[in-house]
Amino acid sequence: MKRASLIVFTGLPGAGKSSIAEAVAYELGIPVFAKDWLEATLLRCKLQPAPDGPPLGSAGYQLLTTLAERQLQLGQSVILDSVASTLSIRATWRALAQTHQAEWRVIECICSDEAAHRNRLGRRQRGIPGWHELDWSEVERVKAYYAPWDEERLILDAVNSPEDNIAAALRYLHSHSN
Repeated sequence: MKRASLIVFTGLPGAGKSSIAEAVAYELGIPVFAKDWLEATLLRCKLQPAPDGPPLGSAGYQLLTTLAERQLQLGQSVILDSVASTLSIRATWRALAQTHQAEWRVIECICSDEAAHRNRLGRRQRGIPGWHELDWSEVERVKAYYAPWDEERLILDAVNSPEDNIAAALRYLHSHSN
């Protein structure tokens, strides 16, 4: 039996991670869970974090972790689509993969051309009900606390065509699967 995989698509907002994650999920028949979709659902339900509790982003990460854990408990692969900016969430997901003896794969999406990145973000319309599209100031804010990755991963650059990036992601995942 093939080992399950926990695949994380990470990177700054507007770098193409959701589009590539969804295409890869479709191609491989693996569910993809996106933090923005989960948080938008909480907002639509008017579920605001308690004043003394963790922020909305923390709830989104907890939900992603729960969904990933459930898939892995069933022996099924899962894709997580999230900035995954902090070392703590990365360590949590890496440990989750280890606990369930799942393959751990990271695909980091970047955009090496700032003008192109701004343009992508400015015309992005994902259609997530109850969610706002981000502007460049939000990318700058996230960039300030986005921890560099220091482990094996595939880096995809949005200056390349989506087709080339999807093909590269699939090659990477196929070459590392058991």
